[in-house]
Amino acid sequence: RILPDTMGASLRSAAFGAVMAYFFFVFTNGNPTQHVEKLFKMMREGMAGKESVSAFDSVYTGVDGNTQHGAYDGDVARSFYNLATEFYEYGWGDSFHFGTRGRHEPHAKCIANSQHFVATKLQVGDMDRVLDMGCGIGGPLRGVVRATGANVTGLSINEHQIMRAKEITSTLSPWMQARCHFAVQDYLAVKGLEENAYDAAFYMESSLHCEDRTKTFKEAYRLLKPGGRLVAMEYFLLPGWNESDPEHRELMRRHLYGNGAAKTPTIEAGLKMIKDAGFEIKEHFDLMAYLEEQYGDDAWPWWADLQFNWAPHLLPAHPWIRKPLPYVLGALAKIGLVPPDVPAAAELMNEGGDGLSGLGKVGAITPQYYVLGIKPH
Repeated sequence: RILPDTMGASLRSAAFGAVMAYFFFVFTNGNPTQHVEKLFKMMREGMAGKESVSAFDSVYTGVDGNTQHGAYDGDVARSFYNLATEFYEYGWGDSFHFGTRGRHEPHAKCIANSQHFVATKLQVGDMDRVLDMGCGIGGPLRGVVRATGANVTGLSINEHQIMRAKEITSTLSPWMQARCHFAVQDYLAVKGLEENAYDAAFYMESSLHCEDRTKTFKEAYRLLKPGGRLVAMEYFLLPGWNESDPEHRELMRRHLYGNGAAKTPTIEAGLKMIKDAGFEIKEHFDLMAYLEEQYGDDAWPWWADLQFNWAPHLLPAHPWIRKPLPYVLGALAKIGLVPPDVPAAAELMNEGGDGLSGLGKVGAITPQYYVLGIKPH
């Protein structure tokens, strides 16, 4: 009897270990740039810059549906990314954007699909000068550098993001370090960079934080050489958006608040902002719809990882994990083990995730409407 009991215990331990190993694999390998330890860092230290969720909340008081808050867009973006950056890196990876992939492909594939598309449309080569307008912690910038060899300068208004971008890049090869650069800048009013000097510029979902996008596109226009290329991946409303539908309005309210976003334009209004900055638009279409058509029945839509599904390739972003997280963190905060802004920020992330993915599911918004603009000679 001793041998079977021992064997049974060993088998149970092995089975438990196998299950835990599987979940650890799923938790950390949907995207290899995820850093699960960022959650524990926030639990110890709180939010970057000691940012206050209640102060951020006050900006969106009274915002209903697709309406604009009353604060300066740059200030809102700076505050938001103090709250969001480490949650994004924990739950999504180092590239803070969406993408479409095949149903059985890992999450990293949708990131790669969008970055490869941008790199191709930039049409730049080794050491050509490129701007990443709203670079986050540099994931798309590094993707473009790997694909093209271009010399890319990333701009973000958030000091924590630039510090983290430099930290990640410092671990890479000298070849990469020579081509990846970062600066704290407000892309609505860029200072100190050479005018008429850059071969191309791109926005990877980053203009959603400003209502009048013409302002930032004018900055890109000023810095580009004549003939320079603008590749903008834009948040635009789609025909499925219904302003009079209460569900749509509530989803939009949650998206704007939970993603630190400004009022979202229609396709027509968004294209006009780019034209008003001086660019000639040469090409434009919804990349997410294009990729879904390309993948056909196997397509995994850009919003699907944030909605309930039975194939969680990105477990920290799945409702199974992210929905209970604020409650767990809140309980720890009540006994003084976690700073109080951490559970509040986790709930903010849920608001953004639910609102935006809900809008995507009903066909009301796209995060990557591609626009190619050229600065005339």
